[in-house]
Amino acid sequence: MSEITVCDGRVCIIKLTELSDENENSDVLKNTLLDFTTSTKFHECDLDTFLFVDLSPFHSISSSLIGIFGSIIMNNKIQLLGLCKARPEVLEILKRFGVITDDGLGMSFASEKIKQNIRKVISFDSVEDGLLSLNPN
Repeated sequence: MSEITVCDGRVCIIKLTELSDENENSDVLKNTLLDFTTSTKFHECDLDTFLFVDLSPFHSISSSLIGIFGSIIMNNKIQLLGLCKARPEVLEILKRFGVITDDGLGMSFASEKIKQNIRKVISFDSVEDGLLSLNPN
């Protein structure tokens, strides 16, 4: 089962609360992200969203999940996609596919829309670190 916490469409934390096998976790996360980004509440809200996704349960990440991250990156209502607690092997896959870059610039193979929005994606050591980045004082 997944848990979604939304407060007036401003901050959303997606974290798997019950762990099962990795394929099932991936499917639950994909469905949760799709449900959230296509929900009426999300689209009717006038506020931009800061989305934090806890990737700690994953040892690998599928290309379909990477595709969903790509569509989230291009969504104008998402101001930040924080990928939190990712293991080094998952970070390597995300870098290889151009979801995360060292310089904040899109890979040469990325679409122009992705290149324009890739700076929205930041990896954090924890969800808490991501939330603290919203108010650095």
